[in-house]
Amino acid sequence: MNFVEIVAMFLLNAIPIIILVIPYFFIRKKLAGKIYFRIILGIMIFYLVYWVLPIIFQVGTSPLELELQAGDVGNTSLGIGYIIAHVGSLIALFAYYPLVTLPFIFFIAPFISIIYVRNRLKKEVGTKSEKLKGLTYQIIDSPYKKIRADLFKGDWSREKDILKLLIVLLPISLYLLQVLLKITGVQSASITDDANALGWFIEILFVYLATFIFSLEILLSSQIALRGRNFGENIRAQTYKSLYTVGAPISILSIILFLVEDLGSMGLIIYFFAYFFMASFIFILFLKIFEPISLIIFIKIINWWKIKKENKKKMNVKNVYYGIVFSCLAFFIFFILNNFVFGSAFLLIFDDPENIINSANFTVSGSVYLYESLGFDLMNIFNFVALVVVSLIIAVIFLNLTLRFTKSMFLGIITFLPILILLSILFVMLGGNGMINFAPETYWITGQSSYTSIFGFNYYTLRTAGFSADLTGILYYLAIPYQTTQYIFNIIFWSLLIYYLKKDFRVKNVGIDEKHLEKVIFSSITDFPSYEEYSKGKIRYLITKSEKIVKNIALERDEVKSLLTSLESEKILEELKPTDEKEMQRFYFTLKYLYNNSYIDVLKQEFSYLFEKAEKQGLYIIYDDGRGIFDYNFAEDYNHDPGIVSGMFSAITSFIKETTKSQELLKTIDHGDITILIEYGKRIFGALFVKGKQTVEVRSSLKELVTSFEAKYADVLADWSGALIYFKEDNKLVENIFKD
Repeated sequence: MNFVEIVAMFLLNAIPIIILVIPYFFIRKKLAGKIYFRIILGIMIFYLVYWVLPIIFQVGTSPLELELQAGDVGNTSLGIGYIIAHVGSLIALFAYYPLVTLPFIFFIAPFISIIYVRNRLKKEVGTKSEKLKGLTYQIIDSPYKKIRADLFKGDWSREKDILKLLIVLLPISLYLLQVLLKITGVQSASITDDANALGWFIEILFVYLATFIFSLEILLSSQIALRGRNFGENIRAQTYKSLYTVGAPISILSIILFLVEDLGSMGLIIYFFAYFFMASFIFILFLKIFEPISLIIFIKIINWWKIKKENKKKMNVKNVYYGIVFSCLAFFIFFILNNFVFGSAFLLIFDDPENIINSANFTVSGSVYLYESLGFDLMNIFNFVALVVVSLIIAVIFLNLTLRFTKSMFLGIITFLPILILLSILFVMLGGNGMINFAPETYWITGQSSYTSIFGFNYYTLRTAGFSADLTGILYYLAIPYQTTQYIFNIIFWSLLIYYLKKDFRVKNVGIDEKHLEKVIFSSITDFPSYEEYSKGKIRYLITKSEKIVKNIALERDEVKSLLTSLESEKILEELKPTDEKEMQRFYFTLKYLYNNSYIDVLKQEFSYLFEKAEKQGLYIIYDDGRGIFDYNFAEDYNHDPGIVSGMFSAITSFIKETTKSQELLKTIDHGDITILIEYGKRIFGALFVKGKQTVEVRSSLKELVTSFEAKYADVLADWSGALIYFKEDNKLVENIFKD
C-alpha cells in the first residue's frame, strides 16, 4: 500500500465517527448538546473497546479477506454502503446500553436503597410509624430541571468516585467468580477456557456491581434523613471508604494471582478490564440523565411505605381496565407490525439469513463475502429497530396512557405489564416473537480484523463478528435475574422517564401546628380533575397563576379577574373551594375554564413529609484557617461576636482532629436546645446556629449557600488577604436561599 492508500484507509475508518461529532459544535451550548456530547463520548469508547481492542488477540493472524462477487468488483457504492451499515450496527449495539442495560440498574437500585433505609430504621428507638414519619428527603426540582442543572454544572466528581470504585471491585469479583467456577467444577480455573461465555458474563457482573454502587448514590442524592439526621450520606461515605481500603490491595493481589495462574492470559485480562471499564464509563455518562427518575422511584416507595393504608383508599380500582385494554392494544399493534411489516421486510431484504449469520461467526471456515458482512450489519440494525426500539416505543406510549388514565403509578404498572408478559410468553411458545424478549443472549459480538479490495486497494477494517457464548452451570443461574427482567424493567423505566420529564414540580410548606410543617411536593397534571376528585378532596391540588398567559385578562368577567389576583401567590385548592354545594359546582367550572384557557396551572400532590420547625439564629462563613468572612443574624435578639465564634470553631476542629486522629469532618454540634450545623466547601465552611432539632431542609440550604458563596468569590478566596469588603452585600444571597 502506498501513502495515499494508507491515508484513505484511515479516513474511511474515521470519517463516520467524525461526521457524528460535527453536530455537537452547533448545539454544544444547549441541553441537547450536553446530552449529545455524552452519547458521542460513549460511542467512541464503545468503538475503541468493542471493535478496535480485539486486535490484541489477532496479532500474528492474517486478516480475513471479505471477498467480492464478480459483479461487485469496482462497486464503490457497495463499499460506502458497508461503511454506513457498519457504523449503524455500532450505534445499534451501543444503544442497547441506554435503552436496555442501564434502565435495569436505575430501576432496581432504589429497591436496594430501601433495604439500607429499613436497616437504619431498625436501629432507631420508637414505633415503626413514628420512625417512618421521621423520614425526610430532599427533592425540589422536576427531573427536567435537575437534569439541565446537573449537565450545565459540569461537575464530574461523583462520576469519578463511582468509576474508581467499579474498577477497584472488578478484579476481586472476577477472581472470586473463577474460584467459584473451579470449586463447582463448571469450568476449569483458567481464565482462557470458555472465555467467550465468561466475557459475556462480565457485562452481567458489571450490571450487578453498578446496581449495588448506585443504590448508595441514591442515599446521597436523596439526602435521606431520620429525625433530621442525614444518614444516607454517612452510609455512602463509610461503604466507599471500606471498599477502597479493603478492595484496593485485594484487587492488586487478584491481578497477580491471575497472571501467576496463566501468564498467557494477559491479553484476555486486559480486554476484560477494558470491556468492564467501557461499560462503567457508559454508565457514568448517563448517571445524571437517569438518576432523577431513580430518585422519584425511591421516594415513591418511601411515601407508599409511610401511608400505604391511605394510598389503598385513594386508589380508584374502577380504573383497572385501562391497563388491561391498553396492554392488549399495544400487543396487537406490535403483532401487526412484527408479522406483516417487519416480517415481510425481513424476507425481502435478507434472501438467506441463516447463511449471513453463519458467515459472521468469528471462527468461520471458507470464504466470506463483503455482501454477507454488509448483510450481518444490516441484520443487527433491523433486529434492533424491530425487536427493541419499536416494541419499546409502543410499550412506553401505551403504559404512559395507562398511567395518565389510572392516575396511579402502582395501579397502572400492575395492570399493564402482567398482560403484556403473559401475551409475550404465549406467542414465544407458539413460535412467534413476544413484545418482551425473554430469550437469553447466546453470542458475543466483537470486531475481527479483515480487509476488502472494493475501493481498488486493500481497505483494512474490523468486521462485525460473533462468538458463541452460551452461559452454562452457575453462570446461567447467576445471569437469570438480569436476562429475564431487563426487557420488562426498561419499559417501566423509560415510561416513567417520559411521564415525569414533561412535568413541572412545585414545593410548598404547609403549617401543621406551632412546631411542625408539612413539605408537599406537587407535580403538574395533564388532565383537569373530575368533579368527584374535586369535591371529595382526597387528593391535594395546588393552584397557581400561569406564567404564560397569552389572552387579554381585561376582557374577562370580574370573577375571573378576582380569582387570578388572589392566585398571585400559589394556593392549596381546599383554601379556595367554597363550602356551599352550588357555589362549589360553580367554582369548579370556573377553575376548569381558567385551566383550559391556560390562565392557571394545576398541580397534584406527589409526596409529602412532616418536619419540625428549626428556628434559625445566626450564620457564619469561615475561612479554612479560622478567619471569619461573613455573618448574618436571623433572630433580632441573637448577637455574638463573629471573631469569637470563628476562633471557637477553629479550636474545636483542631482539638477533635488531634485527639481522635480522625480524618472525618465535624458536621454537627449539639448543645442543649441549640444545634450547630456545619457544611464544608474547598476553602470555606459554613456554620448555622438553630434552636431545636436540625432538619434536612436547613442543612441542604446551608450546603447550597456554601457552594454558591464559594463559586461567587472563587477568585477572591483562592488567595484571600483578609479584606471583608468583597462580602458586604451578600445578605440577599442568604435571604434568597433561606427563604421559608
